[in-house]
Amino acid sequence: MGMKTFFLYMLVGAMFATCTSAAPSDTRWHVILAAVGNEQNVFDNFVNDFASVLKGRNEIASLTQLHASIDERWPASGLEALARSLTGLMPQEGEGCLVYLTGHGAPEGIALSADTPTVFVRPTRMESMLNSCGGRPTVLIVSACYSGIYLRPGITRAERIVMTASAADLTSFGCSNNLQYTFFDQCFIDAWPRQNNWGALADDINKCVKLTESRGNYPASKPQFFFGPGMRELPLLFP
Repeated sequence: MGMKTFFLYMLVGAMFATCTSAAPSDTRWHVILAAVGNEQNVFDNFVNDFASVLKGRNEIASLTQLHASIDERWPASGLEALARSLTGLMPQEGEGCLVYLTGHGAPEGIALSADTPTVFVRPTRMESMLNSCGGRPTVLIVSACYSGIYLRPGITRAERIVMTASAADLTSFGCSNNLQYTFFDQCFIDAWPRQNNWGALADDINKCVKLTESRGNYPASKPQFFFGPGMRELPLLFP
């Protein structure tokens, strides 16, 4: 390869990297934080505390909190409320979607304990509920056992990031009233102020979860991460 050809490849590569960057740093975000489990306090704790981090920021276009616990301060995170919140996002130009769900999970999907009997959100239902985000930048985080089932075509799209607390066939840990958050949620909220893009955040979380499980002699949960082209470099909401 001649030098002129080499530099042409380099130039095209740089242009491609710029074009595939899915969202500029001034993107405004529609955020849904949902504690879908009511069996332990850890889920409510995370949603309340992470919401406090986000509230009042110019980068936040809207912020919705849902909780499975019965409390008049907030709407319950049953399927109807979650579906209504997700399908109502519809971000406009320069906006994106951030959805964080934390609770218990099963091989069928994350469990919505606010419903009786408990409803499980299967991947096909999740895919449908996220369609309102269209082609806008979207981050889906599911902190639950077996949550890796959501890394499937239809959910994993070019404009998206998907983070899950475990592989599709494994459990995650930290669901205890003796803890403030689950292991994954603790690692997420600790890593948030240390990083400035989603790829670095994922690497930090993964390292933290592995270390936490190793120290407690827990089996590996193997958190899963998917990034569309250019999405690893997507800036956090306010680096």
